[in-house]
Amino acid sequence: MASLVPLPPFAPASESWDSYLARFDCYLQANELTQVSQERKQGLFLSLCGPEVFETARALVAPEAVQATPWDTIQERLRNHYAPKPSKIAARHAFYQRNQAEGESINNYTTALRQAAMHCEFRDLDDALMDRIVCRVRDIHLQRRLLAKPDLTLQKAIEEAVASEAAERSAQEIRKSSSPRLARKPVPVHHEEASSDEGSSSEDDDVHQTKRECRKFQQKSKGQPECAGCGGNHSRAKCRFRDAICRTCSRRGHIAKVCRSAPSDTPPSPTRKSKSSLQSAKESCFALTNCRCPSGTTIGLPCPSCLGAPSKDWYPECPKGNSTLTAYT
Repeated sequence: MASLVPLPPFAPASESWDSYLARFDCYLQANELTQVSQERKQGLFLSLCGPEVFETARALVAPEAVQATPWDTIQERLRNHYAPKPSKIAARHAFYQRNQAEGESINNYTTALRQAAMHCEFRDLDDALMDRIVCRVRDIHLQRRLLAKPDLTLQKAIEEAVASEAAERSAQEIRKSSSPRLARKPVPVHHEEASSDEGSSSEDDDVHQTKRECRKFQQKSKGQPECAGCGGNHSRAKCRFRDAICRTCSRRGHIAKVCRSAPSDTPPSPTRKSKSSLQSAKESCFALTNCRCPSGTTIGLPCPSCLGAPSKDWYPECPKGNSTLTAYT
C-alpha cells in the first residue's frame, strides 16, 4: 500500500473540533482505512492530532494510559473539552441576530445561517432559514418580490435571490463596458446663410464693439467737471472742440450744444433728405466725432453736427439727444 499523506494537526484557533473529526474520517476513507480496527484508528488519530491534543487527551483520561483507553471514550472527552454543547436558547438567539452583511452574497449568507443553526435544534430547519432570508436580506426590491410569492419555499427563495444578484452584476458590467458616446458638434441650421452674411456679421460686431467702448468712455469720464466747449465730462484743456466753429453764433471755441447766444437763422427742420444729403451729413458727422482711444479702437462721441436735427428719419443713426454715436468708415 502507498504511503499515507499525513493529516495536519488540529488548530483550535482556526477550526472547530467537529470539523477536524470530519476531516479525520475523510482521511481514513481516502486511504481505505475505514474498515480497520478501533485500536488502529486510535493510534492513527493520536499520531496525527498534534502534541497539544495528545497532551490534552492524556490529561483527560488520567490516571489511565491514553493507549489503553477505548477510542470512543477518547472521542467523547475530547469533544466535551474542545466543543462543549452550547445552550439551545443561546444558539437560537445568535441565529436570529445573524443578518446579511453588506456585500455578502446570498449563498454565503445561507451557509452562515446553517452554521449558526447547528445547535438550535429546530423542528423544521428549512422554514427557519427561509424566514431569516426573507426578513433580513439587504435588497429591499428582492424582499418585496419574495414576500409577494404565496407558496414560497427555501429553494425558491434562494433561486430568486441568486438570480437577482446575477442580474445586478450583469447590469453593472454592461454599464461599465458601454463607452460614452462622442458628443457631436452642433451644426448651425442656417449654415449657408451665416456664411454668406459674414460681412454683415462683422459689421454688426464692429457696431457693438463701438457701443461698448462708448459706454466705457462715459463711465471713465464720470465725476469730472463739465466742459464749457462741448458740455462733456472733462476739463476744458482736454476738449477736442477748442478750435471748433459754433454753428449758432459762428464763434470759435465751442459748439452749438453749449452756445449761449441766441440762434441766428435756424433752418427749418427737413422731414426728408435725399440720399446725397444724408451721405454728406454722415461724412460731416464722421469728421467731427471720429476719434481713437489709446487702445486703437474707433469710438463715437457727442456729434455737434446732429444736435439740431429734429427728425430721426433724417438722421436715424444720430437721434436727437443721444450721446453715443456710431463712427462711420
